[in-house]
Amino acid sequence: MDDQTMFDLFDSLKREFKQEIAPLKDALERIEARLSRQGGIIQGGTRQVARLITWSEEMDEMLTERDARIADLTRRVDKLEGK
Repeated sequence: MDDQTMFDLFDSLKREFKQEIAPLKDALERIEARLSRQGGIIQGGTRQVARLITWSEEMDEMLTERDARIADLTRRVDKLEGK
């Protein structure tokens, strides 16, 4: 086999390889883009959950204070009314 034939076969192999790899490369790019979007959604969800937890804790504290104040006022009214 002469050198030119060897080069031609090698070039042909390179072309075939590129044709077979191109769809895989495109698929990997689509997967990467989708994973990026999903990562952003997950991060956004995590931030929202953290905010919800903070809000919930603040609400619990506020409700506890309100309940204590109502109980104190009820006790004072009962004392004034002689109950």
